[in-house]
Amino acid sequence: MATNYLKGEPLELRWRSSWCEHQARTIPSLFQSQAETLGDSTLYLVKREGAYQPVSWQTVRRDVETLAAALIARGIQPGDRVAILSENRYEWVVADLAILHAGAASVTLHFPLTPEQVEEQLRDSESCAIFASTAQQAQKVESIRDRLPALKHYFSFDAVSGWTPIAQLQQEGEQLLRDKPTLVRETAELNHWDSLATLIYTSGTTGDSKGVMLSHGNLLANMYACMQVFPPPGRDYVMFNFLPLSHIYAHTCDHLVAIALGVQMAFAESFDTLAQNLQEVRPHAINGVPRFYEKVRERVMQVIGSKPFLRLLGSYARKKGMRRAFGGRLIWAISGGAALDPQVAEFYWENGIQLFQGYGLTETSPVLTGNNPKHNKIGTAGIPFPGVEIKIADDGEILARGPNIMKGYWRKPEATAQAIDPDGWFHTGDVGEIVDDQYLRITDRKKDIFVLAGGKNIAPVALENALIRNPYIEQAVIYGDKKKFVAALIVPDFVQLEEWAQQQGIQYDSRESLVQNPQVYAFIAQQVEDAMRPFANYERVKRFILLPQAFTFETGDVTITLKMRRARIIERYREQLDALYDEERV
Repeated sequence: MATNYLKGEPLELRWRSSWCEHQARTIPSLFQSQAETLGDSTLYLVKREGAYQPVSWQTVRRDVETLAAALIARGIQPGDRVAILSENRYEWVVADLAILHAGAASVTLHFPLTPEQVEEQLRDSESCAIFASTAQQAQKVESIRDRLPALKHYFSFDAVSGWTPIAQLQQEGEQLLRDKPTLVRETAELNHWDSLATLIYTSGTTGDSKGVMLSHGNLLANMYACMQVFPPPGRDYVMFNFLPLSHIYAHTCDHLVAIALGVQMAFAESFDTLAQNLQEVRPHAINGVPRFYEKVRERVMQVIGSKPFLRLLGSYARKKGMRRAFGGRLIWAISGGAALDPQVAEFYWENGIQLFQGYGLTETSPVLTGNNPKHNKIGTAGIPFPGVEIKIADDGEILARGPNIMKGYWRKPEATAQAIDPDGWFHTGDVGEIVDDQYLRITDRKKDIFVLAGGKNIAPVALENALIRNPYIEQAVIYGDKKKFVAALIVPDFVQLEEWAQQQGIQYDSRESLVQNPQVYAFIAQQVEDAMRPFANYERVKRFILLPQAFTFETGDVTITLKMRRARIIERYREQLDALYDEERV
């Protein structure tokens, strides 16, 4: 009988290393302990005036405490919610830590949100204050502020007319701390293990967005588990952050884990500068999403393919190219946020880079399982993290229990009761199986699996992954619930497709006309057929719609970690998709 239950190692809430030891019960107490020990050591590497500059623990502590003092003086109370609407930058982490030191909870808003989305989350969270990074972000709030009676304080990172800049707040806080040096640390001590630390809204891939309540204890439990699985080799160890800090993945695994480990963290300037920043920082570890690792692989192979002498070098060129792409010092690469294609993982391992896949959700702080240097099985999400229990329900749903499971959904007791049963098991909504009695494999989202008219079950993720593995296909969404066969929406990789079209002498004046070209459609049809060969006939995509534009976060089609909002996309294209079934031609 196959096992349906897994349990991680015991969770150690005390961390010992050659340079520090701590057993914190809140995030501020952890930060203060580390700052006291590490002092002038570097915590952050920040790009300023064209070069990465070190920022010490003491500098960060001063910036956090002065800002926290100003927040307290302006009336921020323990338990209040304070929002952050910003791209990744140094001020983001300072603001987040200062909010916690003031006894409040941070509400981390994704920076590409529309004003309407910002309004929804600020109203639902009843945030009393907000930090906005730039005039552009502040304008989103300005356009809706009359509809947000709870929002009283407007702070900014850059200079914004009518908003209080963070520099002014820190000047105020500096004076306050001269008069009462213990103000912030006394307030921070009002927090405890179960206090609300952050409110993060889910991406809404399968429904309405919900505010996930994560306590100090939830986050600390996951941080300590990460430290047990991936202990740092030394204080000069550098992590590289480019994923949005507003999302739980980077919030815990970059921002908070860097503090817990006592290592350095470098901020990428932007998505457009990733390649350059990696060469400048030369990190030892990086957290990324599957599409990022796929893109790096594709770029390296394109460079090798364009130079005959590199092609002759074969595996040596691939290994050298992959190592150089990450700066030459990479020890660990972690993939999360979505399913990692096994072929991508195998490529990395074959070419000298340890790429480990993990699994988790916003509601689980986030990590539930992960591969690691001691236990790694490509094609799975790894073994349970310390302190985590995993169980497979009778219908295949993955259930999880542990100290990292959320307090609940903000102001949604019924949704909380549906998600967490009386025995404390969180229902993930994912379907999976246990492999080799110790590894978890994710097969699909429970709500995404559909049944064809003939009664056959279809798991769309496997089909979508097979399609996007093809170099000419960038994105794919599978369709066919209660239909006679499987169909798809397909977005080509236009860099590859346009190069092919040029070689074929195909004339076009826009991407719309390109995808409507019969020769192009026939070519993509062949790519689809090739991708579907490993699947049973009933699973294969029989017809598809070729789209001229990608699914993006800005259009509301993908989450901040590039997962498809499948239900939303299908609803938008349902009429065109249903038209594929009007005539029986297959």
